[in-house]
Amino acid sequence: MSLKIKDIKIKGYERVIHATNEITKLDCIIAIHNTKLGPALGGVRSWEYNSFEDQKKDALRLSEAMTLKNSICGINFGGGKASINLSNVTKTPELYQSYAEAVETLNGTYLTAGDVNTFKEDLIECSKVSKHVYGINLETSGPTSRGLFYAMKSALNFINNSNDLENVHVAISGVGKVGGKLAKLLSKKNAKITVASINNELVKKLKSVINITEVPPQDLFKTKCDIISPCALGGAINESTKNQLKCRAIVGAANNQLENSALGEWLIKNNIVYSPDYLVNSGGVIAIASEINKTENLLEKQLEKIGNRLKFVLEESKKKNEPTNLIAKRIAWERINS
Repeated sequence: MSLKIKDIKIKGYERVIHATNEITKLDCIIAIHNTKLGPALGGVRSWEYNSFEDQKKDALRLSEAMTLKNSICGINFGGGKASINLSNVTKTPELYQSYAEAVETLNGTYLTAGDVNTFKEDLIECSKVSKHVYGINLETSGPTSRGLFYAMKSALNFINNSNDLENVHVAISGVGKVGGKLAKLLSKKNAKITVASINNELVKKLKSVINITEVPPQDLFKTKCDIISPCALGGAINESTKNQLKCRAIVGAANNQLENSALGEWLIKNNIVYSPDYLVNSGGVIAIASEINKTENLLEKQLEKIGNRLKFVLEESKKKNEPTNLIAKRIAWERINS
């Protein structure tokens, strides 16, 4: 057994480990942020990181976001996340089996699932070694996109006093699993859709089934539209893109959309309604929680509640003239600490 576990002390985190295995080339960080509501639930991201610091930062940010997400969406799980560095490493069954070995050492305090670039076949390998693997037969992009759809209707109602999506212009950045499914849901309601993706094949595929306008990725945030939907990687709203925005609201699937929390303040001052990402993209984790709790029959009702929860955050923000990201964070921590 050549799995090595090294604890890293990080203030504000319950436990952070660096797990390595020379034979399988595993280089992984598992961050358990908070378990007050229950075991930490969050996926494992498989990514080519440039450095150990980048990898650690990603796991830490994402695990804290999972604490907030799991709290605000009403499930009884804490926040955790794992990041596997694939830099100069080939994905193998053994790699994921050794990752699961690391998960198993945490004795059920961290429950793992899929995330960016971690697929069903990887999770199947994990499940051969650990019983704390979930979402194997669950395509979470479906519930995530439906949750976003309900959130969009809620945001629209807030700015327009109507949740009718017909002719509402939505610009989607990234049309992978979630963004693509969201575009199809919007198309059924006759919304006007603009998309951008670094993957031309995905756009081509989408164009063959629904009516969309394509723009280059660098122009997406300049689109004059009702709603911008960042559905690719994080940090999409940053110091350079903020001045390009010509939208009335932001509702997207990406994690950590705001490069820094001060941007929440900037958005409110510029009358752009920001829908906190970890609230509106929580459909996937709600689906995994319902699989764990065997309450799949209640899933759609839970997804619809995302819209109601967003409505409350937006109304509180208006009432208190406080950024939505801070309101959502407060609500999440109040539930954890109650």
